[in-house]
Amino acid sequence: MNKKKNFQSIALAIGLFFNSAALMAQMPQPAQTSPQTAQTYPQPFDREGATKVLENDRVIVWDVSWLQRAYPTHRHLYDYAGVYYTSGDRVIVSPQGQRSPTHTTAWDTFFFRSGVTHSEEGVGTDVLRAVFLELKEPTTAVGGANTASTGLGKQVRESNRLIIWEDIAAQGTQPPAHQHEKDAVVVSFTGQKPRITFVPRGTTDQGKETSGADRTYIFELK
Repeated sequence: MNKKKNFQSIALAIGLFFNSAALMAQMPQPAQTSPQTAQTYPQPFDREGATKVLENDRVIVWDVSWLQRAYPTHRHLYDYAGVYYTSGDRVIVSPQGQRSPTHTTAWDTFFFRSGVTHSEEGVGTDVLRAVFLELKEPTTAVGGANTASTGLGKQVRESNRLIIWEDIAAQGTQPPAHQHEKDAVVVSFTGQKPRITFVPRGTTDQGKETSGADRTYIFELK
């Protein structure tokens, strides 16, 4: 009789084990993620020395300084462009640790695609400063004007995302009228102080956004 009870207990335990295993197999398992996928970075301009000055549906504009310190590794999630308005030095560090000392000259313009990952260190006594535009849309806007804007100055850079114009004011002259056929971010400088304005396409401006400026950079968004 005892042998029969022991056999029944063993059979019951085996049955419970297999039932539990079957239930575990039917339960959804957590997704497997690679270390690279799970890795996250801070926002590029979530740091001391960077100030947001404008944001709308199309663009975020930052006034950025590279102070004498090391900044954390970050990834640029948007295409971005801009202009440096002082000269200065920094060290750009790749995710693999490769260090690239870099000197930048005032009034250099730039455009980079999203996905750039690096860290930076401000070095030297002269602080590097720039105005950065982050292009929030993943691609060029649909339905933009095909006609050219007028009176914007000299074209210095173009991509499929934007056109950058430079206008250096002649002393004592009145800024010309600007015809904007595309949305634009106008960055005017008096000395080394930027003034930033968003101008909707279709605007004819009589020089208001550039009045009194030494030089102006106009970023036309395509």
